[in-house]
Amino acid sequence: MRTAAALIAVPAAVLVQTTIINRLPFDWGAGPDLVIAVVVAVALTTSPAAAAGCGFAAGLAMDVLPPAEHVLGRYALVLCLAAYVLALLRRNTGSAGSLDGRSSVWAVTGTVAATALGVGLGYAVVGLLMGDPRVSLAAVAVNTLVGTALTALVAPLVAFPLLRVRESLADDEYAAVRGPMPSGRW
Repeated sequence: MRTAAALIAVPAAVLVQTTIINRLPFDWGAGPDLVIAVVVAVALTTSPAAAAGCGFAAGLAMDVLPPAEHVLGRYALVLCLAAYVLALLRRNTGSAGSLDGRSSVWAVTGTVAATALGVGLGYAVVGLLMGDPRVSLAAVAVNTLVGTALTALVAPLVAFPLLRVRESLADDEYAAVRGPMPSGRW
């Protein structure tokens, strides 16, 4: 069921991001990134490999849907790496505790903000390495900081509820339906 929640949430976030958020005329440039918030929620509740796959798929969708103005695969690479590292850190630090209270909302918001900052900087570094003429220190600073702040503001509305739903669902709900295996077989 966790997979079903991700299969609904990720395309919905990509659709809302590309059709509404990215088309709004923000005076300051960057807007909130709903896709990062959703990928963080998935990465915190899954394996590193599954998180990387989710990040790659979400990033690739963002790369191909308009108004994408960058090289195909750039966002997919950065989001894939961010999701993988986040899930790996969560798994290796043993911070897979359940969510309860206000401290968990702040923890999720902080995680989304840190990931948004890392994705913004990673996106700029990849653009710099690829020779993107729009990458300048001023543009990176403004877009990354504003985007991170706005993404952190929407995190309690996007990432936290999805995280709650994914934590309440079981990954292997069909395993209990089968029942015990007959003796002599595994």
